[in-house]
Amino acid sequence: MLDLMLGFDVGTSGLKAALLHSSGEVIAEASEEYPTYHPHPNWAEQDPEDWWHALCAASRRVMMSVATSDRSLAGVCISSQAPVIVPVAADGRPLMRGMLWLDKRAEGECASIREVIGEQRILEITANNLSSYLGAPSYVWLKRNCPDLFARTHQFLMANGYLNLRLTGRFTMDVSQAPLQLLYNVKSGTWSSEILQVLDLPVERFPTVHGCLEIIGEVRQDAAKETGIPPGTPVLAGTTDTPAAMVGMGVVRNGQAFISHGTGCNIGLCVSRPWFSRHIVCIPHAIPGLWMLSTVMTSSGGSMKWFVNHLCSQERQEAIAAGQDPYVWVDADARTAPPGSRGLLFLPYLIGEQSPIWDPDARGAFVGISVDTTRGEMLRAIMEGVAFGIRQNLQVYLDGGWEVYDIRAQGGPTKSPLWNQIVSDVIGRTMYVSSLRNSAPVGDALLVGLATGIYQDVGELEKVCPALSSAYTPNVETKSIYDQLYSIYRGLYGCLADAFHELAMVRNSSLRTR
Repeated sequence: MLDLMLGFDVGTSGLKAALLHSSGEVIAEASEEYPTYHPHPNWAEQDPEDWWHALCAASRRVMMSVATSDRSLAGVCISSQAPVIVPVAADGRPLMRGMLWLDKRAEGECASIREVIGEQRILEITANNLSSYLGAPSYVWLKRNCPDLFARTHQFLMANGYLNLRLTGRFTMDVSQAPLQLLYNVKSGTWSSEILQVLDLPVERFPTVHGCLEIIGEVRQDAAKETGIPPGTPVLAGTTDTPAAMVGMGVVRNGQAFISHGTGCNIGLCVSRPWFSRHIVCIPHAIPGLWMLSTVMTSSGGSMKWFVNHLCSQERQEAIAAGQDPYVWVDADARTAPPGSRGLLFLPYLIGEQSPIWDPDARGAFVGISVDTTRGEMLRAIMEGVAFGIRQNLQVYLDGGWEVYDIRAQGGPTKSPLWNQIVSDVIGRTMYVSSLRNSAPVGDALLVGLATGIYQDVGELEKVCPALSSAYTPNVETKSIYDQLYSIYRGLYGCLADAFHELAMVRNSSLRTR
């Protein structure tokens, strides 16, 4: 009986796997980390072989946890961070490390693309904003700076597409990844001949686009030996990480919103049609007929990680030595500060920012530090700064006239009860927290069930989605404090934008003279 479903998510810091029973029970989970390389300023790369080795290791671990026959595993689905560009040769061999969505080397190419086609036209075709975080500028950069590599490229794959290739031997891309390339016409469902022609990018370099639930092939014998997955197991085209996390959180209906924390933060909305707005990322949901609108903060959990790792290293080491989560003490320390952190504000722009300001030169800032500012106030200010950013991004949807009736959250920061309450107080809405820390691989596994007929429709899938663990309701008094501070927070970027850009020129100049 086909009653097991296997999901993988290729994240920014590591790969996660989940093996589910058709009842929705999580039978086994595993994770494997891998490094990110920064060979030059503004570059961010990962080795596709690291993803493959991580998948093999995680897969063997979860498959060993249950007696699995060749007939009991219904299928495999892989989601991934996006976009991550992997040029591969005709034999499937990667020609370079994958360029992550964090990679900003192609910022200069954005300017040239604006001259030849314009931001508005790209938005009209792709439903997405021109940005160095997305695909087209990186492809132009590769063509200009690595012409030999570009000429040898058979196809440009995404991270999950590369792993699907290793499993099945097929070159593919799922439909949720395609709009993020800024080369895909979301209305016609084809690669845009207009954009490709203007940018002189050959269409044959880009793979066939498949629906997220489409079965693209089966696990080959050689891949089965390395992964422990039975040969012949169906493999789905997959999806990007955020739609997978949405499914894991049960966000599968029009008007449901989500907050998905990791290094960055996706604040999104499930809708029935695309929205062509320069403020958002717009891609098809993994569920056919639905769309995902998403705003992206680049450093939510990453801001807290930076502070703890670099400014609280002793406490972190002591916690690890004691076998404790190094972030457990953060809540207690932050609770020593009052709401509003005594007028201390934090901008969480440590690696630039996407939504809603779309400025790769923006940087983090504490504003309001005084001689008696405490560490607890700085920790709480980080939590509040991320919450203000979430509110600012939710406001994008409300200003656009969209209905938002159900907000669900997942990811590392949701382990903090204080942080959850701060977010609820700042946004002024009840927020439900998923019982899962990592919803994406669970969502991937559930998609296998929908694709293979284990679940006949979305209603059946919803019944087995993991339960929500808790709800946070806004405190009226605290909300009034945050309403006042939020208006100040919103004005800070405008005050500092020129300084951010001037500092970026200084940074770039100093790096060139080293």
